[in-house]
Parts: sequence; C-alpha cells; structure tokens
Amino acid sequence: MKIEAFTIKNYRSIKELKIENLNPVNVFFGKNNVGKSNILRGLHLAFFCLKNDEMFLPDTMFYNRNIYKPIEITVDLILEEDFYDTEKVDNALREGIEQIQSALAHAPELFEDSEKEINQFIEKSESFKPLKKLRLKVQIDYNEETADIDVSIEDLASDYRFDYKKYQILYEKLKRTIWERVRTIRERVNDKLERLGESISSLSQFSPLPPQLPFLSRYKDRLKRYVMDIEDTSKKEEIFSLIEQYEKTFHDLNLLTETLSKTFNIVKGYLDKLADNFILIPNKEYFLEGPWIPNKEYFLKGPFVEKGGKQIEIFDINRFYDKLASLIESPGKKERELIKKFNDIWSRSYRDFGELEIRKFQKRVFTIFDTGFTALPIENQGLGIQDLFLYLACMILFDSAIIAIEEPEGGLSTENQKTLHNIIEDVYSGSDKQIFISSHSKEFETPSSYIIEMGKGGTTEISRRKKEKEYEEKIDAILIDRKLEKEKAQYEALLREVTEREITLDILNYISKLGDEEKVDAEKISDALGYKKEKVEEVLSKIL
Repeated sequence: MKIEAFTIKNYRSIKELKIENLNPVNVFFGKNNVGKSNILRGLHLAFFCLKNDEMFLPDTMFYNRNIYKPIEITVDLILEEDFYDTEKVDNALREGIEQIQSALAHAPELFEDSEKEINQFIEKSESFKPLKKLRLKVQIDYNEETADIDVSIEDLASDYRFDYKKYQILYEKLKRTIWERVRTIRERVNDKLERLGESISSLSQFSPLPPQLPFLSRYKDRLKRYVMDIEDTSKKEEIFSLIEQYEKTFHDLNLLTETLSKTFNIVKGYLDKLADNFILIPNKEYFLEGPWIPNKEYFLKGPFVEKGGKQIEIFDINRFYDKLASLIESPGKKERELIKKFNDIWSRSYRDFGELEIRKFQKRVFTIFDTGFTALPIENQGLGIQDLFLYLACMILFDSAIIAIEEPEGGLSTENQKTLHNIIEDVYSGSDKQIFISSHSKEFETPSSYIIEMGKGGTTEISRRKKEKEYEEKIDAILIDRKLEKEKAQYEALLREVTEREITLDILNYISKLGDEEKVDAEKISDALGYKKEKVEEVLSKIL
C-alpha cells in the first residue's frame, strides 16, 4: 500500500496543503514549529477515523481555531494486487446478503418496522467493492462532545463512491432496533409469567427471562421440573407456550443480528486493514506511559477525554509488544527471514552497541545484549537505543506498509542519524512500502525533501525539485537580462557612431560647395544645417 497524493485542509497549522507524486521515502524538512509533524498527524488522523468514530477534537485542532470549517483530509492510495482477495470479498458479501434475506423471509412479521432500513443495508452492502486504487476522504466537524466524522472511499477511475460512515450508522441503528425489540418482547413475556406466578408459587423465582439463548435453555430445563407438578394443564401449556414463543422470537432476531454483523464486518475488515497499514511513531514526548517508553510530555496537549469523546491514540506500545511477541513465539519461514534481516542490519550498522537477540523473556521483555559484560532488556537501555530498536522493528519486522516517524533524530548522535538514514533508503528503495519523516536534521534532508515553511496562510511546502527549478528559472532570467543589456549597449554605441558619420558627411558636403574665397565658418554651418555650434566646431577640429 502506498500513498500517491494527499490533501489536508483546516487542520492545526495547515489551511490547505496538497502534495502529489510521493516517493517511497518522503522527508518533510524545516525549522521548528512550522507544521512538519502536523502533516504526519493529519495523515494519521485520516486512517484513525476508519476504525474510530467517537473522539473529541478541541478547537485548537482546527486551523486558526475556526470551528465553523471542517477538517478535510483526502488520501489517494494504491494497493498491491494481493492486498485483498476481491473474489473472496464478493462471495462473502453475496453469502451474507442471502442469509439476511433468508432471515427476513423466515419471520417477516418481526421485521415489518425495519424492512426499509434492512433493504437499504442490503443495497449498500451490494454496492461495496474493494478497490485497488482509491481515494480515502475524511471530514470532521467540530462538536462540543464527540466530533462528527464522515468517511468515504472513492474510485479514482470512475464516479464510484461508498459512504462508510453512513453504512456504519445504518448498521448500528438496525442493531439497536432489533435489541430494543428483544427487550420489549421479553418484558411482555415476563409480565405474563409474573401474573401466572401469583397463582403458582414455584414460578416466582424464574422471572425475569435471561437475555441470552444458552441461559434461556438452562432456564427452560429448570422450569420444567417445577411446572410438571402443577395440576392445571392449561397453565402448564400457557407457560411453555410463552417460553417457546420468546425463544423462537429471540432466535430469529439474534439470527438477523448475526447475519447483519457478518456482512458489515466484511466491509469493516477491508477498511480496518487500510487503517492497520499506517503507523505513526511520534516523538517520545507524546508516548503514553508504557513498559519502556517514558512519558516526557511536559505540557499536555489535547484532545482531552473528559469532554466525552475518546482521546486520539497516537501509538500503543502494548500493541507493539503484542505484535512483536506473536512474531517471535512461533515464526514461520517469512518471519524467520525478517528476524534474520533485522539482526543482520543491526549487527552491520550498530554492532558497537552490542549483540542483539530478540526473544521472549518473562512474558514481555525483549532483550538487547551488550558488549559481553552486561545483558540488559531494551527498557534499561539509553533512549537512543530504544528509538533505533523501535524504528527498525516497525520498518523491518512488521508488515505495515506505511510508517510515519516524527523527528527520528531525537536521541541519536549525528553518526547514528546518518546510519539510520542509509538504512531507511536501503529498506524502502524499490520496495512496496513507504515512509514519511518529519525532521529538522540535515542528515535526513535529501534532494527530494519537501521544504516546509510557515507563512501568513499557515503551513506551506516547496518541494526541493520545485525550488531548484525556480532558482534555475531565476538565474536564466538574470542571464537573459544581462545579454539584452549588453546588446542594447552595443546597439547604442553603433548608433552613436553612425550619427557621428552622418554629421561629418553633412558638414563635408556643405564645405565642398563653398567658393574659393569663402571661409569655413562654424556659426554659418550651424545655422545652415541645424547642428549645435559646439558639435560643428568639434567635427571641424577633426577634419580640417
């Protein structure tokens, strides 16, 4: 998966920023506080919204704190051929839709009120298609509690569009409607059982009915033993009829819920995979408290959880550990190759730090062995070593297609920054992965870096290639101007020379017509030819 282009609007310091023709390695380079990291955060927010629809965004997340303009982020993605099995998705969706229709046909009277919404859900499910080249569009409107989020995907080759959030809202509404119906029917049956219980003392302990089918079965088994002793046959039959009626209704409603969930999760799985293929590794100061990443954030930044929405999860260190643990516990051929590649790169590039062995120790600790004198777990190493371990693990061991790193130079020496940059170039050159870096270290600047600046309109970028082109055009313009000025000077000198010759010829022509006794008089020549007397005298001094 690769990002081909993206646009961010009204997010933090970014009023509008569009960047196209992205590379495997993309570096946003610039001074402090010009909005480099906001570009990475904006991309992260777009993918985060695919899996999370309840979050609070304070007004500081909106450009110039203008909450009346939504945050808009679009990301153009290209997926590799084996990213998703399109045929498998189509077949699973078709099967899920058939099961929904079957559930409807089995008990149509139960779903009369929801028939319109269910048909809409079926239509939207049928319209979904996994794309290999798509545009992810996210729009976030400010809300004092939970932000209003809209997510959709578009086909870049046609006018196809799938509104994922509307689909999700419809699904959640149907689930609530169905379970509300279950609750209503259960209460109705419980009321009848309570009325029967007033005349049958042994029945009173069985109210209310349990909400799950397994508990309902046990409820029925116990109830039979008590009801068998009841002499009134009609009451026996009424009790069992009520329970069976509820059991059938509950089963039918539960079946529809399961088929709706199964179908929805097929679509959700595709979008979740998109979200999981983007990882943002923030500057250390943004990490939550974790096993070995310290919390160094001195001034806390929003969003805040007390407003009702969830805080945006930047990086979950526990998830990192779990993923690493699953990788090393029972590695297959592919995983063993990745681990070998990781170890080779480490020993070749950072052997001075000691021999590295990744293994499970006391459930969670992954050990880096030092120079032979001590062997310490990663959390007891210096912050720079922790950074390197984290970056290389995400880049090499994990299958995430896109990784974004904020200021990787943080705890690294200049030499180690150079080494890391060389590793990044080697890992991503010609690969099907992509990396985004925000940095102000010269060691991560490349000819194709994007120069990020802050102006009156917020964060802007000038690509290095564009800047070089502008410089070249400026130089060309200067050279052309100089050439024109030189040619003009030459022309003016030639013109002066021609004029001098014309004046001289006029004066010589006048003199040639004088009589033998007439004197050459500068004043008379001036009056006759219209030249200034001084100019005539100057010419006469040269030719006489």
